[in-house]
Order: sequence, then C-alpha cells, then structure tokens
Amino acid sequence: MGGAIALEAGDGLRLRDEGDGRLRVAWRGAQDWLGPLDAGRRAASGAREALDPAWKPCTPGADDLGAYEALAWDLDELPLRLVVRAYRDEALLVFRTEARAALEAWATGAFAEPRLAFPWLRPEARAPGDAPPGLRSYGHQLAEFAFPAHGDADFAGFVLAPHRPRVALPLAAVAEAGVLLFAPLAAFHEQIAALPAAPGDGVRLGWHGDLDRAPAGFASELALLAAPGPREALERWGARLQARAGARRRGRYEDALVGTLSYWTDNGAVYYYRTAPGCDYTETLGRKVDELAAAGLPVGALQLDSWFYPHEQLRPVSSEGAPVVPPTGLVRWEPREDLFPAGFAPLRRRTGGLPLCLHARHFAARSPYFERHRAWVDGAQAHPEDGALFERLMEQAAGWGAVTYEQDWLVESFLGVRGLREAPGRAAAWQRALDAAAARRGLSLQWCMATPADFAESVHLRQIGSVRTSGDYRYLYDNALNWVWFLHANALARALGLWPYKDVFLSHGVSPEGFGEPLAEAEALLAALSGGPVGLGDQLGRTRAEIVRRTCRADGVLVKPDVPLAALDRCFLEHGYFGGAPLVGEAWSRHPAGRFAYVVAMNASFASKRSGAPLRARVAFAELGDARPDGAVALYDWRRGRFELQPADGAFETSLAYQDFDYRMLCPLLPGEVAVFGDVSLYASAGDRRLGGLRAEEGEVRFELFGAPGERVAVDGFAARAPRAEGWTPSGRAALELAHEGASGRWRLEARLGPSGQVGVTLSCR
Repeated sequence: MGGAIALEAGDGLRLRDEGDGRLRVAWRGAQDWLGPLDAGRRAASGAREALDPAWKPCTPGADDLGAYEALAWDLDELPLRLVVRAYRDEALLVFRTEARAALEAWATGAFAEPRLAFPWLRPEARAPGDAPPGLRSYGHQLAEFAFPAHGDADFAGFVLAPHRPRVALPLAAVAEAGVLLFAPLAAFHEQIAALPAAPGDGVRLGWHGDLDRAPAGFASELALLAAPGPREALERWGARLQARAGARRRGRYEDALVGTLSYWTDNGAVYYYRTAPGCDYTETLGRKVDELAAAGLPVGALQLDSWFYPHEQLRPVSSEGAPVVPPTGLVRWEPREDLFPAGFAPLRRRTGGLPLCLHARHFAARSPYFERHRAWVDGAQAHPEDGALFERLMEQAAGWGAVTYEQDWLVESFLGVRGLREAPGRAAAWQRALDAAAARRGLSLQWCMATPADFAESVHLRQIGSVRTSGDYRYLYDNALNWVWFLHANALARALGLWPYKDVFLSHGVSPEGFGEPLAEAEALLAALSGGPVGLGDQLGRTRAEIVRRTCRADGVLVKPDVPLAALDRCFLEHGYFGGAPLVGEAWSRHPAGRFAYVVAMNASFASKRSGAPLRARVAFAELGDARPDGAVALYDWRRGRFELQPADGAFETSLAYQDFDYRMLCPLLPGEVAVFGDVSLYASAGDRRLGGLRAEEGEVRFELFGAPGERVAVDGFAARAPRAEGWTPSGRAALELAHEGASGRWRLEARLGPSGQVGVTLSCR
C-alpha cells in the first residue's frame, strides 16, 4: 500500500505510509512522533520479529465514537485480524486486535511479552528532526496505586517500581506541541504496553504474555488520542469510557467514609498492629473516638485494617507494635479471637455504633474457604472462580455494621494468581461480582493498591466510593514522592470520575514515643483537597485540633472542592521528585457567580533536598485548565492571609524550601468590585458544604452558610466600598457581625448558625 497519507483523523492527526506499508503518526508539524508502528511477533526462540505489513482499506463506518475510515490486515502467521480506525471529527485513532479463531496455548511465559505486539513502536528509528521538540514520555505503571513514571523521547529511562512488570498503560508522548495518549477502550486487564528494557526493544502494545486462551471473537481496542495537554487527553479518554459504560459515579458525600472525618488504623497510623498501653483495641479506639468528639472533631467512620483478621503469617498486636506486615494471604475474614473474643459487638457499643470501613486482602491458598468455593490456586495464593464467596463476605460486612469494604492488594490478587490472567474477562468478572454483592447490601467499596486497569474497569462498577492514589503514608517513601504520586494518580482518577484517598496521616508533631508528622499541614491540605476521605491516625492525646478543623465543620462533615486536586500539564514533562520542577496542582469549587480555584505549589524535588537550594516557581493562571479564571480575581494567599487583585491572565511567583508548599485561591471579582473568599479557616474555603449558592445580581451578593447547629462561622472577602449585610434563617432574621477595613477593602462577616445549621446572607455592595 503506498501513498503519502494512509489515514487522516480530526485536527490533522495522520497515519502516514511512505510506500512500505509501515505507519507513522504525524501531528502539529511533527512528521514522526512515535517511530514506525509495526506488528511484531514473539517467535518460539524468544526473539521478536516484525511482520511484513499487508494493510488494506476497509469500507468507512461509524460507531459510538463517531464516523471513521479504516485499514485492516488479516495475518497469515496468526489467527488475528488487525484494524486501525481514524475518526473524522476527533483527533483519535483506534487500534483493534481480534481473534479470528479460538486461541489455545497462547501465553509467552512472560507477562510483559505479548505474543503479538500491535502496535510495536520503534521510536529510536525516527529520522532526525521528525519528532516534536522537547518530546518526553509518561505512563502509569501496572503497579499499586497506578504508579506514575516519566521517561525520555524513546520511552526509555523510566524509574519504575522494580517489583512490578515493566509495563504501563495509559502511556503518553508529551511535548510542548501537545500529547499523544495510548489508553485502552476495552479489555483493560488484558492490554499492556511493555516498556523497553534494552536498546531496540521498542514499546510493545498488545495482550499480556500470560493470556493463554481466548474465544473466537475476543477483541481489544486501544485508543490513540491527540490533545493539547495530558490532562485534556486523560479527561477525553475518561469521558469516552464513562459514556460507553453508562457509568454511574457515587457522590463525594454519599456515605460516611467519604463524607465525614474518619479515624484509621492502617499502615502509617499509630494504632496499626498496636494498642495504647494497658488497653485492648476496643478501649484504645473507644478512647480515641471520645477524645476527638470532646475536641469538636466527631468522626463519622472507623477503619479496621488487616490486623483484625487472621492471615497466613499472623502478626502479634501489642502496645509496642510489630514488624512490617508480610504480604501473606487472608485465611479467614473474621475478627481475630485474641482481639475480639465476642466479635465486633463490644467495639460497636464502645464507639457509639460508628460505621466501619473493613479491610480485606488477597487470599491464601490454604484458606478453608476453598474447601467449599472453587478457586484458582497459584503457589501460596488463590482466588475464587466466581462471586459466591464475595456474597458471603459482603453479608458478614453488613452484619458487622460496615459502610465500606476496602479491597486492598488488588495488584497482588491479579499478578499473584495466574488463573485470573489466563483467559480474558476473569479479572473484570471478579470485580463486577464484588461490586454487585456490595450493592445488594448497600455497601460502598474502596479500591486500594489498584492498577491502572482497575481504575479503568471501575467504569463498569457502581459502588466505588474512593480509590487510593499514592503509596502508603510514611512507609518506604518520603512525603515528597508520595505527593508527586498523589497529584498524578489523582489526574487519572479525576478523568474517570473517581474520588481519591490520600491515605491516613498524623496531624501532630513528634511525640515522646516517636510518633508524629512535621509536615502535618501539607498532609491535611492534600487530604482535604482530594475530594475523598480524610483519615486521621493520631496517637491518643496528640491530635492537633486546629489543623484537623481546617478539613471539616464542627459536625465532622468534610468541606471539599467539587473535583480532586490534580497535577497541571507542566508536571507531566518533568518528574516532580526525580527532576527539578515544582509540583503544582489545581482543584475548584463552582458557584453560580463563578468558579473558585485552589492552587497548590510544592517543592518535592529531591535535587532541591540534596542542594539545599529553594525551588522557584511561577504559576500562570493560563495553566490552570478548567480552573482558569474568565475574569479578574482576588488572589488570596492562604498561608499569609493576604490578597491582591489580578487580571484573568495573571500569575503568582513563589520560592519554596524542600517539602514546603504555597497555597493560593482565585476568587472571582464580582460586579460592584466585590469578592468572597469564603471561610478561610478551611482549606476548601468555598466548598459547598460551607458556602452555598453564591450569586451576584443587581448590586447584591447572596450566599448561604452551612454547618453544625450552633456553630460560629466567619466569611472573608473584598469590597471596594463598605457593604451592608442582612441575614435570614427558615425561622426569621439572623444576627450578623460585619466589619470592613477601608484601607484594604477586606471585610469579615460572622454568624452563629441556628437549629437548622444554615444562614442566608445578602451583601449590598451599592
């Protein structure tokens, strides 16, 4: 097949064929972003060999993605049909691989080696000058918490989690000119992008090497999207997946775990395999819950981690703690008799009936469950073949008072049991069965140690309340690397409509017993801006109430942004920890009067730690994507309590020591030269559980304040002229206190909430 252009999609995205049948991607002036896109077979010898291309034009068609033109190739060597579709109205190519006959003994013996790689990228074969300037690569490794990794122009040089396969998907080529993103549209657990381990390997996209059999007609689809930036590419992909699946996403306040302050006992918490001196777990947790309530910090849920049930290598629980938890499987998902001899009933009574979030991990092969339930067994691990066991576990959870079932070690379940990988659809069936069993009991799910495939498969699930998006708190990695991990994995979660969980944190400094967190302010800020759960793991007597109060109201209801905090496009070009670039993220709250942007800049650079030099950053409002203002703003410096008026194309600059942060809020400047900053005692000052329905009309600004009955609430803002205020409640007028500083224009309004927990406010700014 010859010709200068093989296929053309929207926005000038082209598949070029120079006459030899080998395809190359051209876009935005760059003639060869990825090198030749071959189809490559893994031979019996283990060597990879490119197949001679035989592409033929197909009849144009249309599907749920739009109208397309296509090429197809029925392989002679293998019973597969390859199709490439180019969509006319969108910068989108789709690579489809379909089995023309049933496949048997298909596995290569290596997960990261597909039998057929299609496309097989050879970026090192690009001609000089054909790639876009400044090209880099970026991907989410098939590892716990969708580990984000940065590579070079040839998709090499990645720093990856060494204990997981060298595969990543989604996978992107990132340049200042734009982004090309490979991401799966179906068969999420079956598709991989194997990254080069040696020169000449290229990137092998295809079905993983443990897939051993598949029925005739099994097919995978892989999108290649072109977009101006990484975030837009991810969000377009996520929107497509959700629309295709008819996804129904849970709200950020749909249950007690995501909607209220919670207390956690997982890795990183003080009481992880540890109790207070002289106390058992029931009394330890009961005292902590009582202490938080007395401090005006009532928790709405209590998490119990892997210490509560027996797994294969049982660890002791004591006031001294225990060594690092071994990755052995669950034996019985029941309260340990040595910790809860009467079950959970005494704990529920002692903690006032708090809803529970209950942890579960992968299964041990010697679990007695598999005497009654069929399972795939792989060495020391096993996995149920159907959903019957999960029905039993969800029934137990509901009976124990759970609100959430936390499925941890998802990556270990998938990679640890070959049976889940041998045939297509098995991993998806497991997760859908678990989701259905949880739905029948009214339980939400939390995904923990999820791979990117688990993130994507969630579009078919309805009970996912939150997903962990960074490594374990203060375990193996320092805070800064986890911050980078968190903001990038949040971008993936946000694109898919998921609510991230930052993990537990300690709100207090170091105690005499050695527990504590010197960076508590940054950890609390990130937790609050995640949009997901906020989990404390503090020692008895040590919680810093002033920090925790910045995340929630007096009734424990969290005050959040409308979307999770996520890394800006600039962060995908250079790694925020291994490189020297600042880490910058945005989130926002939307009101009828406009959008409030929350912008966090952090120094997470290890190079800065080594040198001791501060990191300087300039953040332009134009970089903020959806959070970019469309008019003038009052730029509020949260840490310094200062503000300045800025145009829509403004910016701010900052200089940060290692692990320091800067936090700014962009508040729309409303008609009459007035701005509302919200409740600046909170991190999400304009969150809709504190500030509601802000609108400006005819010289007036109106909003509502929400909180616990009797709570005293203050709201700050700017007005060029001294405003007047009126307050109302469902039972009549409300007393307000309003002060205005003539020199700066800053005002503060204070109100005491009545029995309804709300006050309506009208500011007259004429």
